Amino acid sequence: MLIEMEVANYALIDRMRVKLGHGFNVLTGETGAGKSLVIDCLGLALGGRASADSVRVGEESATVEAVFDVSGLSGVENALAEQGIEPEPDGTMVVFREVSRQGRSRCRVNGRIVTQTALAGIGEQLVDIYGQQDYQSLVVPRRHRALLDSFGGAELREALRQYRSLYDEWRAREGELMALRALARERAQRADILSFQAGEIEAARLQPGEDCILAAERTVLANAEKLRQAVDRAYELVYESSSPDSNAAADMLGDALSELDYAARIDPSLASARDAVANMCELAADAGRAMRSYRDSVDFSPDRLCEVEERLAAIARLKRKYGDSLADVMEYGASARAELAGISTADERAFELEAAVEDIAVKLGVAAEKLSRLRATAAVQLERDVSLELTGLSMPSAVFRVAMRGNNAGSPLLLNGAQCCAGPDGIDDVEFMFSANRGEDPRPLAKIASGGEMSRVMLAIKSVLAEADAMPTMVFDEVDQGIGGEASMAVAARLAAIGSVRQVLAVTHLPQIAAVAGIHFKVEKAETGGRTEVRLMQLDPEERVAETARMLGGENPSDLTLAHAREMLTLIPRLEGLNRGLLKS
Repeated sequence: MLIEMEVANYALIDRMRVKLGHGFNVLTGETGAGKSLVIDCLGLALGGRASADSVRVGEESATVEAVFDVSGLSGVENALAEQGIEPEPDGTMVVFREVSRQGRSRCRVNGRIVTQTALAGIGEQLVDIYGQQDYQSLVVPRRHRALLDSFGGAELREALRQYRSLYDEWRAREGELMALRALARERAQRADILSFQAGEIEAARLQPGEDCILAAERTVLANAEKLRQAVDRAYELVYESSSPDSNAAADMLGDALSELDYAARIDPSLASARDAVANMCELAADAGRAMRSYRDSVDFSPDRLCEVEERLAAIARLKRKYGDSLADVMEYGASARAELAGISTADERAFELEAAVEDIAVKLGVAAEKLSRLRATAAVQLERDVSLELTGLSMPSAVFRVAMRGNNAGSPLLLNGAQCCAGPDGIDDVEFMFSANRGEDPRPLAKIASGGEMSRVMLAIKSVLAEADAMPTMVFDEVDQGIGGEASMAVAARLAAIGSVRQVLAVTHLPQIAAVAGIHFKVEKAETGGRTEVRLMQLDPEERVAETARMLGGENPSDLTLAHAREMLTLIPRLEGLNRGLLKS
């Protein structure tokens, strides 16, 4: 329930604060006084779209702050929990919305920043606002199915959820199957390319790192003679000098070891030096053997060098075609082979998909039939409830029907041997039909000529649906369009009846409706400091008499008009019994 709303710098509103009460609240004022601005501000607090044009001239931003009582509303509590927000200890929720002149918008719930989408998701569970655009959208048949489904209750909603799940799976499998069939020729062409590419790479019998190994071998083979000469000279220097004038390093180390061995026997402190030279002798011997082995193994082979060059050239060609590195080439080959395997099994996949589509279609048909049965049951109940509402709205001869027929658009689905069209919401088209007078066939709502009839039909349907959904707050913007006389009293009684079980706020021009409200607000324009601003005030009993008299007879009402207004305001206690009767119906 909306407890309080405070607005600053919105359009013609400088500062405005409104505290709503339980039950039926009414908002009146002259045409153009700014009543709709109050509703716009509430819509903004509920996550509606914001416009920089709504910021009051001369100000940098407009703000709307609203306080709601959300205690016991599990849907709202769950939505808040998803945003990491908890209601206040007293069960209230505070929404703050700011719109800057640059068009930026900020949303806060209980001090936490949330997105506009998240705020709208919370708001749609708190308040339903029915404006003139809602009255017009009621004549659009495509909305009627959703309205019927919302009336049908939890069982129908679950059936719709199950149907949609099957429908999505059915369409996904059908789409895959159609793609397989449509691309058969392209798959064959692709298979030829992949087969050649994978075969070329596999025929090369590549090994990981092979190009690096071969490149190193090519370097050795190309420099074999130089390597042999260098190692041979090093071997002579270390181990086997060929010059009579010089000794090999190993020979000199051997002589040094003999001298140190002799000296260490005299002075043991030279033992470490002797051991070091002994190690050097062993290292020299090891190095000599290694050099000799390498020298003997080095063999310049033009044939082997040619083989290596050819292999590296082949690898280079594969790299130019399939990847920057050998690893990339091998990965491409594996990928091509895997894709080729997938293409090769496309026919098998198509066969599997055909069976799957047929199986899901059977299940979808069962789900569609169940959904249609539940809708038909809900339609009968909706017809009865709306008809009762219309009777209470001074339309006893009115006939309301819910016409159900098969879809004329959608995907073909065979159901019980007959072809039908399945869409994401089932196989049914739903349209509300109405006749105001006895003996006339019900016709589509779009063909209702009277604005007063449309307003009452809207009120009847919305009342029934709102009671089914248990919406905490309902807002009616000029529900009295085209209504007068006895019908206005019936609408007043209906709004008062709804107000006895939930919060209602109505913008009206009819004194009959204003008179039965529990709380009456007046909106007016005033000029302050050369600027026009919209003000809102809650009326006390005497002020209500004056405002009701103005609505009856214009400015400066006569004493008779004032007396009439005072009499109308006494309708409130007399309507209590009628309210209880309407609610029982």
